[in-house]
Amino acid sequence: MSDSKPRDVQVLPIATNTTVMRARSWSRLRFEIEYALERGTTSNCYLIEGDKIALVDPPAETFTDIFLEGLRHSLDFKKLDYVILGHFSPNRIATFKALLEVAPQITFVCSLPAAGDLRTTFPDRDLKIIVMRGKETLDLGKGHVLKFVPTPSPRWPAGLCTYDQQTQILYTDKLFATHICGEQVFDENREALKEDQRYYYDCLMAPHATHVQAVLEKLSELQVRMIATGHGPLVRYGVVELINSYEEWSHSQTSREITVALLYASAYGNTATLAQAIALGLTKGGVAVESINCEFAEPDEIRAAVEKADGFIIGSPTLGGHAPTPVQTALGLVLGVGDNSKLAGVFGSYGWSGEAFDLIEGKLRDAGYRFGFETMRVKFKPSDVILKQCEETGTDFAQTLKKAKKLRLPQQAVTPVEQAVGRIVGSLCVLTAKQGEVSTAMLGAWVSQATFNPPGITVGIAKDRAIESLMYSGGKFALNILAEGNQQDFVKHFRKSFAPGEERFSGFSTEIAENGCLVLTDASAYLECSVNQRMECGDHWVVYATVDNGKLLKPDAVTAVHHRKSGNHY
Repeated sequence: MSDSKPRDVQVLPIATNTTVMRARSWSRLRFEIEYALERGTTSNCYLIEGDKIALVDPPAETFTDIFLEGLRHSLDFKKLDYVILGHFSPNRIATFKALLEVAPQITFVCSLPAAGDLRTTFPDRDLKIIVMRGKETLDLGKGHVLKFVPTPSPRWPAGLCTYDQQTQILYTDKLFATHICGEQVFDENREALKEDQRYYYDCLMAPHATHVQAVLEKLSELQVRMIATGHGPLVRYGVVELINSYEEWSHSQTSREITVALLYASAYGNTATLAQAIALGLTKGGVAVESINCEFAEPDEIRAAVEKADGFIIGSPTLGGHAPTPVQTALGLVLGVGDNSKLAGVFGSYGWSGEAFDLIEGKLRDAGYRFGFETMRVKFKPSDVILKQCEETGTDFAQTLKKAKKLRLPQQAVTPVEQAVGRIVGSLCVLTAKQGEVSTAMLGAWVSQATFNPPGITVGIAKDRAIESLMYSGGKFALNILAEGNQQDFVKHFRKSFAPGEERFSGFSTEIAENGCLVLTDASAYLECSVNQRMECGDHWVVYATVDNGKLLKPDAVTAVHHRKSGNHY
């Protein structure tokens, strides 16, 4: 998205006495995993005007000024009765302060954890707060009776959904949302949104799929006509379809054979961001993730997750030279389980020191645990490159567990079908992709021309490949086609397992193509491509891309091809 388009607020009535205010950012707000598609986002806020007036989910501080200006044209602040919070976040505090200045009479409606956060944030104010535990209702008049469904999760412990019995609108905040900005208020073009909805789920919901399943069970009792999300288009046309997709995706996560317990606490949000990136890598690697925020989890929950898991990863900030108490408690529970056959990992962020990592790593090492990766120590806010490294670390951790599992299983004979499939050959290529400061590559042979006009190709990419997260619609990559006779050096280098963040192109002559991706100058030819579509196919994504540019580097070279004995491996 272009940075030139200014932020604005889009105001539109969506139902009886109900208005949406969509604060729009056309460029990404900051780099976090869920923003990596760079399609902007909206922060959706809602006004319900019965005899009493409620404001649902005011936006973060990046939108405070333009949001209040837009609200001023729609509402007399003196008449605002309630502010309903779908979750609590420090980045909303500036907006809360501004609202309290212009409407000091407001009553906050929220979950019990959010009430505690509000009182901690405003210790000198006598806030009016109504806590919703799940059985209470709030009657705004004119038929707008609101029901509340607590939806706690590791990422959002104060989660709360709101349901208006009059309009049958379900206000879900983070659930079912999408980070995409545009003129489209509703999901008229459902097909175009599917990829973004799935990407959002994989980034934010998959690590706590068990919590999502529990929430879906609670919501199944409601007659929902529209889902009013916290970000992106409102869901009016595909309500049933999206709920069914969430059920299917969550079941796929929780039914995986191998599980990793991801335990963390976060002081300023940085460790939580790292945990999110690692969780994405784990899910890409094909394992289930039990994500637990130790600040809000009961000891029995932590112990049960560690006992069930095949491996665990602990994340912590460093506060005053120590790990925070919730992390120390979790570490004690891990050591109490006493099963050092489980693979371990440690990560976290710090400001001026990092003693917490040494403490956790040292106690685990003394107890005889093996580590799946070197302890990740990240200073302050993680960069794009660090987050990509975290993702790759999670994927490698998952692959290590899966390999160990395979070693314990008897090897099965290759079937006639697999032998026959193995006779399909493909040209050997190296794909290179770049997004911001993140650059990566992979060796591939599942490449085929797909269209004449426009010239297009398809590429099969395993879900656990590092390059996969850069291969979404609009992404750019270069396809380097290898020549027969000199392919062995490329194959040996790019087939190996790279450490997270390791330089992929060391020892090879490269140039930068017009689309910003690296070109291997010793290849026989290269194509500059733009991802157009992608389709989920079993354990791979099939990517269709159009060819924007290309060059034949060695006119007399014969393309190297890859012969296999079986169709069950590369």
